[in-house]
Amino acid sequence: MAPLMVGAFYNPHLGAELVRADGIDHLAMADPPAPHDPNWPAIHQRYTLLLHDYLGQLSEPLDERSIARARTLAELYHTPWVAEHFQCLHTEDGRYNINYVFPPLYTEEFLRRFVANANALQARLDQPLVMENIPGFFDVKASQLPEPVWLRRFFDATGAGFLLDLPHVWLEAHYRNMKPAAWLAEFPLEQVVELHVAGVEQDADLQGPWIAPAEPSVEMLDFLALAVSRCPRARAVTFDAFSPSLTADTLLRSVERIRGAL
Repeated sequence: MAPLMVGAFYNPHLGAELVRADGIDHLAMADPPAPHDPNWPAIHQRYTLLLHDYLGQLSEPLDERSIARARTLAELYHTPWVAEHFQCLHTEDGRYNINYVFPPLYTEEFLRRFVANANALQARLDQPLVMENIPGFFDVKASQLPEPVWLRRFFDATGAGFLLDLPHVWLEAHYRNMKPAAWLAEFPLEQVVELHVAGVEQDADLQGPWIAPAEPSVEMLDFLALAVSRCPRARAVTFDAFSPSLTADTLLRSVERIRGAL
C-alpha cells in the first residue's frame, strides 16, 4: 500500500497556523473559502485539497445548481475525489430540516434511490465520488437491512469509494454494546479510500459519548491503526474536526499523533 496522506479539515480561524504548519499533507474543505480569507491563496497553493462540502441529499436527485456547484468546487480545489455523506437533512417534501445529519433508512427503496442518484452525480463529475457513513445513535425499526450490508450493496452497485468515519463506527458499537473491532469487520473495508478519525467526549444531552473537536484518544488511535491495516485501498487519513472552538495546538498535535499511530 502506498504511503497514506495525513491531514485535517481547513478551519479558517486557524489559517495562519496552517500556512506555517509542517507535517500536514492535505486539508479537507467543509465550506468554500471566504472571499476575503487572507490565508486562502497560500493554503490553495500549498496543500492537496479534498472537497468535503455539502453537495446535496442523495435520497433525491441533485438539481443542476447543486451539480454545477460541485463541479466548480472540485475544479477550484483540484480535488482527487469528491466526498458526500449518506445523510438525510430534510424531509422528502422539503418542509422540515433536521438539526443534524441522520442516516437513511436502510431499506431496499432507499438503496435504489441512493444508487440511482449517486450514479447520476458520478456521471457529471470529473473526479471519483466517495461516500461517508453516518453515525446512528439508535436503531430505526423501519430499516430492513443491517447498515454494513446496505453499504456494501451500494458500493457494489455504484463503484464509488468508501469514506470510513471511524468515530461513527466506534459510537455505533458503543451504543450496541459491541466491541468496535467486531462491528468494524462487518463493513466493506476493501472499498475504503479515506478514513476520518476524531475525538469523542461525553455529551450532556445524550448522556453518553459523542464526537467532539478534541484529540483522538489512545483507544481511538489504536482503532485507526487496526482499520488501516484492513483497508488495502486507503489513500488518506483525516483528523475530522471543524469547529470555531478548535485550537491550533489540538489540530497540530492530533495530526502528529495520527501519523505516529500509523
